[in-house]
Amino acid sequence: MEDKTVFIINKAIKLFAKKGFSSTSVQEIANECDISKGAFYLHFKSKDALLFEIFNHYSKEIQYKADEIQAMGLDPRTKFTKQLIVTYQEIIKHREFIIMQIREQAIPFNKDIEEFIQHMRFNSHLFYKRNLTAIYGKDIDPYIWEVTVLMQGMFKTYLDLIIIEDVQFDIEELCEAILKRTDFLVEGFKKSTDQPVITDRLMSEIIPENYYDNQLNEIVQSLKGKQTQNTESEIDVTISVLLEEIERQDPRPAVIKGMLTNLEGLDIFKGVAGQIRTFFQL
Repeated sequence: MEDKTVFIINKAIKLFAKKGFSSTSVQEIANECDISKGAFYLHFKSKDALLFEIFNHYSKEIQYKADEIQAMGLDPRTKFTKQLIVTYQEIIKHREFIIMQIREQAIPFNKDIEEFIQHMRFNSHLFYKRNLTAIYGKDIDPYIWEVTVLMQGMFKTYLDLIIIEDVQFDIEELCEAILKRTDFLVEGFKKSTDQPVITDRLMSEIIPENYYDNQLNEIVQSLKGKQTQNTESEIDVTISVLLEEIERQDPRPAVIKGMLTNLEGLDIFKGVAGQIRTFFQL
């Protein structure tokens, strides 16, 4: 995203938080950014489009930070805890803006917003599922989705207390506590003979079968876009090997990790490298 576009987004979010979405005009945003109204429309076709890009920009910021943590040499539990912490921290930064959205119910209902929210829900389900599997192993497969949904519920309940009630938690302690409560859930399921309510079959009806393929395709296209077409280039050789490996039926984690170490020192690969580590839980 262009620096100017991000600049407008940052200015607009402050105006929306202060005055409200409905009460803030495009002209006021342009004035705040010291640009003409016409220049605003070069970046965004409407105020609704700007709001969509605000959601998109800040969700990617959170994802980027989570991906950076995924690339660290940490154990799965520590990684997940740190990812929960940065998610809370990034959301809290925009508390006033979120309150405005709740108060005004300002989110426009259109296809782009609908698809974006759906995409975020699917990503959240998979993010929790992958991390919980990495922490607790295959033993929780029969009730992994149940634990996934319950843990997301805990996260959201505490978030509501923070955003709506302005409760001041120590975020690090809170995230560690959420994981401990998840431990209790997992142990309870291990001892119980009850069948989970939320099953693979149920979730397969919610998350499209091709959603995983689409995620992987985004990664593949991002890698291909960074190739220089110089077949003797060390970077291009690394990308080619990495592409071949992640498109295998049974990708080998050790090979993927090895290729990623060749790329992660370069800034342009940090984002996609983090996405790969997150997707394959490396």
